[in-house]
Amino acid sequence: DADALIADLDADQRAAVTTESQLVAVIAGAGSGKTRVLTRRIAYRIATESADARHTLALTFTREAAGEMRRRLMRLGLREHVEAGTFHAVMLGILKQRWADTERRPLTVVSDRRRLLADTVDAADRRSIGAYLAEIDWASARGVDAKAYASAARRAQRRPGPGIDRCAVTYEAVQTLKRRRGVIDFDDVLSHTIRDLERDPDFADAVRWRFRHLLVDEAQDLNPLQHRLVDLLRAGRNDLFLVGDPSQAIYGFNGADPALLVDVEERFPGVEIVRLPVNHRSTPEVVAAGVHVLTVSGQPSPLTSNRGEGPAVEVVEAEDEHDEAR
Repeated sequence: DADALIADLDADQRAAVTTESQLVAVIAGAGSGKTRVLTRRIAYRIATESADARHTLALTFTREAAGEMRRRLMRLGLREHVEAGTFHAVMLGILKQRWADTERRPLTVVSDRRRLLADTVDAADRRSIGAYLAEIDWASARGVDAKAYASAARRAQRRPGPGIDRCAVTYEAVQTLKRRRGVIDFDDVLSHTIRDLERDPDFADAVRWRFRHLLVDEAQDLNPLQHRLVDLLRAGRNDLFLVGDPSQAIYGFNGADPALLVDVEERFPGVEIVRLPVNHRSTPEVVAAGVHVLTVSGQPSPLTSNRGEGPAVEVVEAEDEHDEAR
């Protein structure tokens, strides 16, 4: 029932769910109903037959968020399968099917990258594993391989403890070890998918045919590698629904670029922007405190609360972390 899906939404949420545009960016402040709008959008388009559940893909960043998305769709009465999962889980499924279809030896995904690093450096250098891992993460998030790392790191004015040249050597050694062992890590899942989409037009067309309607949750946390993947998935069909808030970016350590939403009109010409400025979760006092913090840090926010008044916000100062814990 399409009408029932929007009956309990506020005016801004309803506009985001029901817009006829297929290229949409929803700038949703904290507590404004991001997940609600995303799942209602999926269900509404399926109910109104403007989208097909079998060809819908919703991407997010954590298994918990993906699980919550699937549970909400079930509660809305959607019984057809919608592919909803993390970037890595969904793309790993695609890669496994591709390996099977092309009779390639499947690669094993390793979760402990520190062990890989430990196998490439000498004992005295193992104290720097954290620094090496940070540089490899930084490069992987930008699609920079070992050969291009040194020049890219210098352009970005990176200053890793072991030095750029030593990091480049270690990065190359890790990539060589992974090839020799036939393993990949989670960042490789995305880069391998991107590589195959770019090199094989038939494969790319098949993936785009399968996932015609693309939705991305927490879009402010996309890193450059994920940006590239989204562009490849939507190529030729601007059926994209982004939901996020630049002020809530938390994946900076992984190369997240909230500028995607800040400059969304330039990046996606013709996009319809819908803003959700009403917080349904917190009292006016809490929202006012949050807005003040954003404003003095150069991120003014129009967020308001629709809740009743609550107690004043208190500032508690602790002497140290132990005092704070107490």
